[in-house]
Amino acid sequence: MRIGFVTLGANVPSTRFRFMAMLPYLQAQGHEVRVWTSWPSVYEHFPAIGWRASVAVKRWTRWRQWLAARVFQPDCIYLERGVYHDSTVQMDQRFRRCTPRLVLDVDDGIFLEFPEKIPKLIAMSDHVVVATPSISQYVSQYTPNWTLVPTSVSLARYAERPNQPANASTLGALPTVGWIGTGPNVAFLEVCAPALRQLAKRIDYELLVVANDDRQLAQLDLTGVKVRFQPWQAEHEIEHLHQMDIGIMPLPEDRPWMRYKAATKLIQYLAIGIPAVASPIGVNADILKGNLVGRAASTTEQWVEHLYELLTNTYLRNQLGQCGRALVAQQFSVEANAPRLEKILTDY
Repeated sequence: MRIGFVTLGANVPSTRFRFMAMLPYLQAQGHEVRVWTSWPSVYEHFPAIGWRASVAVKRWTRWRQWLAARVFQPDCIYLERGVYHDSTVQMDQRFRRCTPRLVLDVDDGIFLEFPEKIPKLIAMSDHVVVATPSISQYVSQYTPNWTLVPTSVSLARYAERPNQPANASTLGALPTVGWIGTGPNVAFLEVCAPALRQLAKRIDYELLVVANDDRQLAQLDLTGVKVRFQPWQAEHEIEHLHQMDIGIMPLPEDRPWMRYKAATKLIQYLAIGIPAVASPIGVNADILKGNLVGRAASTTEQWVEHLYELLTNTYLRNQLGQCGRALVAQQFSVEANAPRLEKILTDY
């Protein structure tokens, strides 16, 4: 079949994990896939020309892609949240008329920002793919044609991190707590910053922050914490993750958007075989239930307790990490979920 991906941007996490990760599998099955992605991404602009001119470039890009879609005549278009990051649907409707089947992907609470747009997109779609159970509750109000496909990583790409030896600390290796994500979301570390400061008074460890910029990091109070910032690069992403012994995913509890977020960071940590400590919000709570792959932390005291436990117990870290990778293989891997997505895209 001919399949068109309409995505948000080359380096947007949802594009990378929910679309581009599935591309090799679909091509291996013989499908011809074209990717039409926003340039620059729907969230970015070119500083040299400013925001207004960048928006004009984005719109010109989308018009060109729509013309390409008319020529390509895809059997199915897989649409990521919407063509533009605004309330309009006119260009979405144009892409809809280019194909007999439109599948909409919703991986976060975009309907909180555009409450009138998303129901319109759902109505014009033949099927909706959702990333979390909480999103499915919203989508099911408007259509019975939805399927849960979690955000997934390729285990072939996410090589398992070698277990750290029990005597690593005596050999001079500092245990590392790691966070990876986009620059604006570095601010979420404020949730656990008091715990990280307290922890630094009890044990010697390093905090590794991997992001595309460090402006938000400079705003955090991490007094006493040994912080290492690593600029994010797609080609070195797995290498960055392998430098971590424990992954963290703090989320602010006072923002409704958080309960709809996909557990992308959490899945990345577990995929390489390290445990995680995370805020039990949304799908995070389901993944961490039973303490089999990590720990849930809602208070500063819990963040301190769980991080200290994992930092001082190499055996426990290795054990939880192995369970985490097994969970990803079963539920959150491309290998497990790509065939399901293929069926949704090709099922008439």
